[in-house]
Amino acid sequence: MHSDLSAISVILVENIPQMIKHLQKTIGLIDDIELVNSCMSAQEAIEVIRDLKPEVALIEYNLPDMNGINLTEIIRKEFPHTQVVLISQDNYTDIVLQAIRTGACDFITHEVSIKELSDVLHRAAALARSERQKSSAPALGPGGTAPAPMGGKGANGQVITVYSPKGGVGTTTIAANLALALMDIDHEARVVLVDGSMQFGDVHLFFNELGQLSVLDLVPRLYDLDLQLVESVMLLNRATGLYILPAPPRPEFAEKISGENFTRILEFLRRYYDYIVVNTDSFISDPVLAALDAAEVVVLVTSQQINAIRNTRLFLDLWDAFGMSRDRVAMVVNRFNSDNPITVEKISERLKHAVTVTLPDDPELTQKSDALGQPVLRVNKSAELSQAIMTLGENVRKRGIAIERSDEVRMRLFSIA
Repeated sequence: MHSDLSAISVILVENIPQMIKHLQKTIGLIDDIELVNSCMSAQEAIEVIRDLKPEVALIEYNLPDMNGINLTEIIRKEFPHTQVVLISQDNYTDIVLQAIRTGACDFITHEVSIKELSDVLHRAAALARSERQKSSAPALGPGGTAPAPMGGKGANGQVITVYSPKGGVGTTTIAANLALALMDIDHEARVVLVDGSMQFGDVHLFFNELGQLSVLDLVPRLYDLDLQLVESVMLLNRATGLYILPAPPRPEFAEKISGENFTRILEFLRRYYDYIVVNTDSFISDPVLAALDAAEVVVLVTSQQINAIRNTRLFLDLWDAFGMSRDRVAMVVNRFNSDNPITVEKISERLKHAVTVTLPDDPELTQKSDALGQPVLRVNKSAELSQAIMTLGENVRKRGIAIERSDEVRMRLFSIA
């Protein structure tokens, strides 16, 4: 048992004696975790949670008196400040999804390593502490008024979504560097980079950042978001001042981020940040559609490949079918090579949409960027590729301002009213 008051309090709900011993031993090897109690039944666990109010409950899926899924649901309703991590012998997708849908924040198997268990418990505890801090904070500011918005230059930040209907064309690289370009162009701007690639998002790795929390941890509080909570979930890259909202840590968790959920998060960020740059994947899932829907500007990325151009044309046809304005689309040809017979003119003609910017192919710089875990703009700002990204940033900023000033009524696919 640990005596440190700052230690993370955990209870274990497990009915297999060998697993109790194994997990007790594993938890004992983690310095800042305190196992405050072990239970062998759901009923006992409920009593213990009521008395001890632990930050995290590790719960076995197969309990003698109640299914672990049902117990998770009870705990999340009756004791919302205790986060649940479900344990199972198998990591079947249906079990994982059931756990997440009923409110568990994570899932482990019996073969969990010390490092994985430590990471899972720290993520859960960080979320539990954010929840408790929020519930104890005053709801009103001085004089009974609502607290004033913090940061940003207004309540109408621009959402800029970087998308390509063809995978592997450098969407994430462009999103990461575009966020930095906007910070460089507008020194007073508050910028957040949102990873909307929900299954395999890795935008944080472009900045050598690793965190415990993600966009998934905002879902339980969607109707009660505040800046303190959101920034406790985000990563702050101190070298640049850029905020990063990571994607869920595991692909099976992506299902919990619906289009409406993601829309609410983006619209909240709009109130506090001047630019919200959203990275996406090529599959048009509901979150990707929400990011496209919310954007003042869509940076549409293609390349000098027949299949990439074909997919881009199909996407623009879909965009037109939705009744969206093409004025919002900034077309980018990435890894551009002037010797390629597929010229800018041919691409523009095929797509019936002008190319905004070409980003030159520079494999040496991009490989160095990847090896260092730093965006291109941080590795060599004077390179031709970096200067082209800055040009894109200027275009996006001006295009966004023009869209804001337009009287055109935008159709929205997702409503949060």
